[in-house]
Amino acid sequence: MTEPILQLKALCKSFGDTQIIRGVDLEVAPGERRALIGPNGAGKSTLFHLISGNLAASAGTVAFQGRDITGWSPQRVNRLGLARSFQITNIFPRLTVFENVRLAVMRQQPQPTAFWRRVERLPGLREATDRLLEQVRLHTRATGLAGELSYSEQRSLEIAMTVASRSSAHPARRAHGGHVE
Repeated sequence: MTEPILQLKALCKSFGDTQIIRGVDLEVAPGERRALIGPNGAGKSTLFHLISGNLAASAGTVAFQGRDITGWSPQRVNRLGLARSFQITNIFPRLTVFENVRLAVMRQQPQPTAFWRRVERLPGLREATDRLLEQVRLHTRATGLAGELSYSEQRSLEIAMTVASRSSAHPARRAHGGHVE
């Protein structure tokens, strides 16, 4: 059996005397998909906040790729390769679909960018952006405005932007093992 990519052990979160998350144990294998279902107020969002570092756990641990990431900042968790998106879409509606994804990929550029340097000349940028658009099946909509996409297409765009925020999304980072601290 393969090691789980994500592992929660006895994870708890309380706000004062109110227990929101009570001892959650979960293992997710690489490539496996899980669904979290429950009514409003059941703690679903809180659990995702704990996993992504947006909230600190009251007890228990979160491990990603075998590393204990409990208490890590969201930025550090994201740099390790664990990214999330939110229920409300967060896109730039007046930019094209391509430009939205390109901005997310540019965020991971290994070298600082200068305002006088043409963005088209950044190595690997177009290829990484095109690859992500292909993965979320938006390559045919790349030149259209993001704000004109259907809701489900906007969600796909946001997923591409979230995936782009992973440290391994940029080809130069992938060449160095994708690990950034």
